[in-house]
Amino acid sequence: MIPWFKMIQKYFFFLITFLCFSPILFAQSSDSTAILVDKKTNRLHVCEYSNGTYKILKTYHATLGQVKGDKEDENDLKTPEGIYTFKSLMTPPSLQKKFGVLSFYIDFPNSFDHLAGRTGSGIMLHATNEPERLKKNYDSEGCVVVNNDEILEIKPHIRLGLTPIIIFSELTPEFMNPGEDIQLRTFFENWIKSWESKSLEGYIGGYHSDFSAQGKNKGAWRSYKAKLNSIYSTIKINPQNVRYYRHSKYSMVTFTQNYQSKLRSGRWGHRSRGTKILYIAEEAGMPKIIAETFTDLMW
Repeated sequence: MIPWFKMIQKYFFFLITFLCFSPILFAQSSDSTAILVDKKTNRLHVCEYSNGTYKILKTYHATLGQVKGDKEDENDLKTPEGIYTFKSLMTPPSLQKKFGVLSFYIDFPNSFDHLAGRTGSGIMLHATNEPERLKKNYDSEGCVVVNNDEILEIKPHIRLGLTPIIIFSELTPEFMNPGEDIQLRTFFENWIKSWESKSLEGYIGGYHSDFSAQGKNKGAWRSYKAKLNSIYSTIKINPQNVRYYRHSKYSMVTFTQNYQSKLRSGRWGHRSRGTKILYIAEEAGMPKIIAETFTDLMW
């Protein structure tokens, strides 16, 4: 009889071998999803995002805002255009009957919208208790609307705070392969290198002149980072799960940030792990970070 500890040892050897050498498992773990909305055709696409390219899994008809165009102000009845994430989910009885069985709140206005002076609230991807509304292309107050069965199909593809919903005035082929944008990828990789090497000019050179985050403009951000560079001997970011998203208005890069710094004494300075979102707009023909957010995760 094999001793119990040898059985356990054998089991763990098998498990580690499977995890390390299973290409199928690793291929699946690198995939994510995105929701693409084409306002010109009133179509909502649920897509797999893999290796920087979207693959459409299923398409639905979407009813949009009663007034055409990009949302600018509260109550203008327009559906916003841009790159957003889903911030919360609501179901009955908390959800009003007119929104059907389920709704996802979209983070409009996001950091980019705030800088652009856009206002509004309560923008959702939701269902409806009036199916006849879905025969119309434009019948919402600015939301994206599908039927009850469809939103339940879409739900498993959405991870709050991570899955993007990208709303286009017209979805053209140039936006279907965002991760293949060499300029955007090179910009991000050089920005990370400058940050980790403590090259302040290279790092701050990646920021837009209108940048704002954490109540700081570009000048204040530079001073803040210069102080940290003087305190820390090393800084490591170790970005993981990098995703590139493009829109005609701006681009977005999301990644898991594994920040670790050491003091000059050799002791740990600051350590954190979380989701970083960069909003990237062009300035003088070059990509620049115009806003950024960070959501802390537990180690």
